[in-house]
Amino acid sequence: MIATGSFLTAAALILLLAPLVLTAGRWQVHHPRTALSLWFSALFAGIGCAVASATTALMCCVEVGEAHAPAEGILLTIAGWLSLGVLAAVIAFVSATAEPLADSWREAVGRFAPVAVSREDSNGVTLVWFESDEPAACAVPSGEPEIFLSTALKELHSGPQLRAVIEHERAHLRQHHGWAVRIAEINAVCLPRRFPAGRALKRATLLLIELIADDAAARRAGAVHLANALAIMGRTTGDPGLELRADRLTLRRWKTPRRRRDTALAHA
Repeated sequence: MIATGSFLTAAALILLLAPLVLTAGRWQVHHPRTALSLWFSALFAGIGCAVASATTALMCCVEVGEAHAPAEGILLTIAGWLSLGVLAAVIAFVSATAEPLADSWREAVGRFAPVAVSREDSNGVTLVWFESDEPAACAVPSGEPEIFLSTALKELHSGPQLRAVIEHERAHLRQHHGWAVRIAEINAVCLPRRFPAGRALKRATLLLIELIADDAAARRAGAVHLANALAIMGRTTGDPGLELRADRLTLRRWKTPRRRRDTALAHA
């Protein structure tokens, strides 16, 4: 029983302390990939402790049941199986919740596809342009990954800026950020609202994947071009978050890509 209590205590501590520790300071903004890894490490560690607690509880009940009277042993064994039954119910709930979340990707395709004006292949990803007066870009992970782009993006941005936006969306697909969002949403649904860990993980995931994709796009297409693209979209849509992300990119020091550096040396 000591092991069961220890695992249960560890799960509770992770649930309560992880949001406090991982949201302290501003280091997450500068190291989004590390922050996201720590968030999900805490999540899976908590799940592991909860499963270990239920498993050890069942084992203890079986062992104690064998050493007691038959009637008492049966009751203890039933209690152990009930704990696993609760765990199985949670897993079933997660499975039932995951399907509607997966449908959201298909719904996104259903909204944009009817107004699509052109499609083009770009390094294994299909770029789908749709008619809209609002600048918008959306990566849709599926069997055939697609990036939906509004025609307003072409009108607002230069070629390098547009490439930077596409690289941002491509980073979401390449790094499977859709799965991270899905797991965070399921976790938020499963945990009671009085526990902030579920909502905190979801908020952190939605922010950190954008910063991670910004960094990846900045390295591939240039931080200046992406920052300008984000600033333009921020002013157009009135979204201050986009302008803050643009400021973040301009304040960081970026290494010159090797290919660009070698080209500069060749012309020197």
